[in-house]
Amino acid sequence: MFANQIAVLRQFQKREDGVVAIVFALALIGILLIVGLAIDVGRAVHATTRLETALDAAALAGAKGLRLQKLSEGETRELAERLFRENVAEQDRTPLSITSVNVRVDVRKSEVQIDADSELPMQFGQLAGIRKMSFKRSATAIFEAKDIEIAVMLDVTGSMSPPNKIGALKDATKTLVDIVIPEEETGQKVRVGFAPYSAGVNAGSFATSVTGGRSASAGNTCAFERQDLSQQASDAQPSGQLALRSSEDIEPGLGDNPCPPASATILPLTDDKDLLKSTVDGYGTNGYTAGHQGIAWASYLLSPEWGTVVGNDAEAAGYDDKSVQKFAIVMTDGEFNTYNGEIRFPFHPDSVQASKDTCAAMKARGIVVYTVGFQLNAAGAEDVMATCASGSSKAFTADDGAELEAAFRAIAEDIVTLRLTQ
Repeated sequence: MFANQIAVLRQFQKREDGVVAIVFALALIGILLIVGLAIDVGRAVHATTRLETALDAAALAGAKGLRLQKLSEGETRELAERLFRENVAEQDRTPLSITSVNVRVDVRKSEVQIDADSELPMQFGQLAGIRKMSFKRSATAIFEAKDIEIAVMLDVTGSMSPPNKIGALKDATKTLVDIVIPEEETGQKVRVGFAPYSAGVNAGSFATSVTGGRSASAGNTCAFERQDLSQQASDAQPSGQLALRSSEDIEPGLGDNPCPPASATILPLTDDKDLLKSTVDGYGTNGYTAGHQGIAWASYLLSPEWGTVVGNDAEAAGYDDKSVQKFAIVMTDGEFNTYNGEIRFPFHPDSVQASKDTCAAMKARGIVVYTVGFQLNAAGAEDVMATCASGSSKAFTADDGAELEAAFRAIAEDIVTLRLTQ
């Protein structure tokens, strides 16, 4: 009998039923712990992403308020911390706890830095003795709204003579000036220049230097195309074959008054809002339409090459200056029908081509070109405006004074938006 019991025990010792289940159960605990830790890590990644997003937004808002709203150091610090906590709360899908926030403000640099410490309780990590994860993140923002330079090409041809047309253009231009040039000092330089045109451009006090003295000897201040017509799209300073033509140089046929009146002369870049508004208010009208010359002068006003002509105060920044954005506004009420003193109806193909070439050259230099067609009724004029613009969203049309002012307002607001976001 005792021998039988020993045999049963030996048989039981050899059996392996249930061993796999035990091993699996032990492994499952490890697998679940690993999966749980992975979930906690995913929660942590999501939480830190939210934390960094909230920090970035708050730091930028603080720097912007410091620069544009002239907030004090204390006001900036309070604004940044408040927005940070609000942003975290709005995004809160995990129990992220902010343990400390430190905001540092450098008024001189318009710089705001935010440091934040936070904790995230673990759900599964506690099984492995990990109760929480701690994070320290920071963000720094420097708000640098760019300086802007705007050259506005204004049609003062004979077809703009009706008071409801030239008057509407004056009102629209003054609206643009009011919007783009801030009333209070913001730390950024905003300058606007005017290039009124008809069959030529009245260069005013600059006529002698841009024509090599020929306009002065001719008794007027009118300027036309480059001496070398193949260089019409160039923005190089006017000398030698790149000098501009005077009335003596062009073909006859424009009559006694080929140029805009003395009241409508070139106005180089300036931030004097009163001067800009009073200048455009005084503009008169006459003459045919050499739109390519107005476009060329818009290019000249924005060209750093013309600093020796317009003087230091009106000298444009270099094209490689990343702190400055340049804009040109091309405006007309009809076909471009005049080129080098020759008039062709309904349009002059050389004027059209020179316009497109100069617009292309400006865009290649980084200038954003807006166009405004006022009461256009010809496909050719619409084609020039569409081609010149820096994309369809930059091309505007207007059928009356209200729409013209709306177009200039939209352009001004777009420029301000670009200045503050790029």
